[in-house]
Amino acid sequence: MNMKKIAPIGNSERFFVTGTTPALINAIRRISMNSVPVLAIETVSFYDNDSVMFDEMVAHRLAMIPLKTDSKSYKQGDSMKLLLEKEGPGTVYSGDLESTDPKIEVSDKKIPIVKLKKGDKIKLEATAIMETGREHVKWQSAIIGFKQTAALTTTKDCNLCKECIKACPKGLIEEKSGKIILKDSIECTLCGECRDVCKKNALEILPEKDSFVLSIESTGSLSTAEIIKNSIEVLEAKVNDFKKEVKKLS
Repeated sequence: MNMKKIAPIGNSERFFVTGTTPALINAIRRISMNSVPVLAIETVSFYDNDSVMFDEMVAHRLAMIPLKTDSKSYKQGDSMKLLLEKEGPGTVYSGDLESTDPKIEVSDKKIPIVKLKKGDKIKLEATAIMETGREHVKWQSAIIGFKQTAALTTTKDCNLCKECIKACPKGLIEEKSGKIILKDSIECTLCGECRDVCKKNALEILPEKDSFVLSIESTGSLSTAEIIKNSIEVLEAKVNDFKKEVKKLS
């Protein structure tokens, strides 16, 4: 397998991956979202809450705030504490959470939690637990997707009418040296407009079997490199466990 970083789109980092199969890259996708442990707030003890929000609503908002996770120091099931104490008037933001571990902090300090009127107070202690997205979406490390890249072919019936060039919504098709070619197989969405407009059925565009674009948008708990590394480690562990179970059958 070969992996190369390509230009991002929005908050998503993208990688050009070759030499693998849809099954393997989909396994990495699923494990990255469901089986890579990160920290998220699970329980909250309130000592004071004069805000307009019930304790349960504040706790829910706290649970969905991504926490930067040190996956070397924390393993699945480990926990740590965060503290919050503030008096109004003003808005309580995620950055007001104080971590008891300097290695752990919120990934975005500008997430609003609740507004306090003059004299309102909020004081709480939150416990974050290291778990996986299989248990709840708040422990999901990233949103990940992949697509196969495109391959364009033409037959001898192609008369270079250039209708396919005009039809491509992203302008990715051109004529070069008397042939119709695809300029960028990575950016092609395989919409099929070029194929459908060809009256002679002389053009075909299909997904390549072992070439993919992997898009990863981290929640901020882990870096993209950490997510991929940790997902591969989890996959290796699952394969080894499966081997052990197969040996028991022989």
